[in-house]
Amino acid sequence: MPTISHDVLREFVYNIYRGAGGEEEDARIVSDHVVDSNLAGHDSHGVINAPNYIGGMAGGPATDKMEVVRESGAATVINANGALGMVAARKAMEMAVEKARTCTIGAVGLHRCGHAGRMGEYPPIAARAGMIGIVLLNGGGRFMHPHGGTSRRLPPNPVAISVPRQGGEPLLLDMTLSVVAGGKLLVQTARGESIPEGWMIDAEGKPITDPNTFRERPQDTAVMPLGGFQFGHKGFGLGVMVDAIAGGLSWAGCSREKPTRGASGIVMFAIKIEDFIDLSDYEQEIAYLVEWVKSSTRLPGVDEIYVPGEFEERSREKRLREGIPIEEPTWNRLVEAAERFDVEVPLK
Repeated sequence: MPTISHDVLREFVYNIYRGAGGEEEDARIVSDHVVDSNLAGHDSHGVINAPNYIGGMAGGPATDKMEVVRESGAATVINANGALGMVAARKAMEMAVEKARTCTIGAVGLHRCGHAGRMGEYPPIAARAGMIGIVLLNGGGRFMHPHGGTSRRLPPNPVAISVPRQGGEPLLLDMTLSVVAGGKLLVQTARGESIPEGWMIDAEGKPITDPNTFRERPQDTAVMPLGGFQFGHKGFGLGVMVDAIAGGLSWAGCSREKPTRGASGIVMFAIKIEDFIDLSDYEQEIAYLVEWVKSSTRLPGVDEIYVPGEFEERSREKRLREGIPIEEPTWNRLVEAAERFDVEVPLK
């Protein structure tokens, strides 16, 4: 498994996208997104997916495809018309922030956009502007079973929330409402590793440890909702409500056999903190919260209690120093893409 410097990997993927006809801004946003996902330790949303976005690069800027279909003072609904999801989602959160500056809350819904990658990329845009950022998505492939069922019915329906804090990076919660994201199963497949019991079940509710079944047996396997057999009603219930909000408000449509506009709808929210409380006072409260949580007595063998977002920060620090490990199948796909577009392949 090669280990590649983030700078080298970033330029390598960017050059592939440019070679594929991508506009400079689009190529940079998407290449940064996938490499930053690897840095954060979310390899399921990193360069393992980079070749999947090549087809969306040609055809002009992604923003040219974005069509506003409904707008009010605080809310906008956009038909992305197949635009690169990472570009459309970033622009949508920036629009939500601008709306919140004058309306306290800004909300932007997206439908018919390409895969938007890691949802945790977007709420910090609001947090760094002194706001609370929230992202809801009813997407990622309908592979989660309902609590009490075994058939694939819901997507992982991720939730991402970020808030600013004093003296540190924004807090960031980025989680799926299935026990695991689909991309993590693909990473396990690429690495030739089995999956733990409790990730997937078959039609009889028996555990599955072969990650290949995720793609090979969609008819009789499913990923479990967050909480598993005992507490899966919580992950499932949240998943249903995210589907209702993200699918309904974005116009994408809620999950069913044939969603109205394909599902995979995203809703971005930005909330202006200063319309409720002085920003400095709010950030101080978050600092108190972090300090209080971290003061807990730790379990044996636990060196540190992490608040949301700190695991990613530690991963980023480590991989900035040591490089990003890339699975051989992933690296080979990148090399194949580079050769197709006459892009120089860096040394491992």
